[in-house]
Amino acid sequence: LSKTCLDFLIGVIIMSSNLEDIKKGDRVRVQGGRNFEKFHGGMEGTVVENNRDSRNMLVQFDDVRTSGPEPLIVAYKHLELAPERGGYRPGPGPGGPGPSPPLAAPSSSSSSSCAAAAAAPAPAPQGPFLLEHGDFKSRQLVVLHGLQSAAAQELNDKRGRLLKFDPTAERWELDVRGPGNKRIKPENLRKLGKVVVEKDLSVAGFKERGNAAFQKQEYEEAVEYYGAAIDALEEAAEEGAERPAEADDPKYLAVLYSNRAQVYITLCREVHVVDKAANSEDTVSKEARTCAMKANMDAAQAIELDPTFGKAYYRRGCAVLGMAPSASRSKEAIYWLETALSGRASGGKDGIVLPNAMRHEVSNLLDYAKQRLDVMTEVAIPDPDACKQQ
Repeated sequence: LSKTCLDFLIGVIIMSSNLEDIKKGDRVRVQGGRNFEKFHGGMEGTVVENNRDSRNMLVQFDDVRTSGPEPLIVAYKHLELAPERGGYRPGPGPGGPGPSPPLAAPSSSSSSSCAAAAAAPAPAPQGPFLLEHGDFKSRQLVVLHGLQSAAAQELNDKRGRLLKFDPTAERWELDVRGPGNKRIKPENLRKLGKVVVEKDLSVAGFKERGNAAFQKQEYEEAVEYYGAAIDALEEAAEEGAERPAEADDPKYLAVLYSNRAQVYITLCREVHVVDKAANSEDTVSKEARTCAMKANMDAAQAIELDPTFGKAYYRRGCAVLGMAPSASRSKEAIYWLETALSGRASGGKDGIVLPNAMRHEVSNLLDYAKQRLDVMTEVAIPDPDACKQQ
């Protein structure tokens, strides 16, 4: 063996012998450059069991969104001791931070496979993950393309929102609409271009395109097509304009506003899930609030056009809950949801119509709104000890 290969193997042996001494409860980290379905370079966890004979460990990872809730069996060769949390650094290579590895740096003239493995450079991240890298940043909406493997080709043209970038694996983690979390190379991502809406369609044609776009999870197109249908009907109300048949039916316009409200609600939920995954905080971002406010306005317009439209009351309750949490908003959401539930399939109180298939969904959301009101109220109640007379 060459000296480079020998040094590399000695380093592996030293690392493995150290891992044999690890006890239950110790901390370990996946080495840089490893990339598997449920764990990758930089992930840290606690040792549940050290199987010295089979040279692997049962590890409970901190990042359960990636690994799942159950401990995983990981071979020694993928692990390193991690006495301090968050101490991840990329693998050995020129310019990489952290202490020197227990193996000699290979010469530039070496062509052996061992030398290539030892010399593989790794980028220097600003911590385990980055929220911005190259042309992309966290929360950004992107389109997947150029994936070649049989299993991945079905992801081409799907949309998703970026979560965080792993500089060692050189992949973005993103929430793809439909399939869920995936890890994709930057070259297989592109920014979503400007949405183009077909012109010269009828009102019904715009509505059909909006429905189809929503079913395909192309929410940006759905918003534009429903908007085009709304504009066409409202412009038809102007004096001298050609009036389509739908212009004389306020309930038809109410459905368009309600449908667009549902798209905004879906986008609000999507953004909120991504915000929570990227920041590990249960806060409502400006983008999520904006979607919720637009949904609220559309649902309110639908109710004004058709006061018997149960779905519109439900969607207004959803929209209010999508805003920043407060006791007043919780009360408002409860009002709209209770109004929706007062409806019946054949028309209930005040003639409100709510399909039977929706009652369970509305009831569940109403329970959540009441729970959130209880939490907001408890927060607002002052501490008696702090209210003593001066």
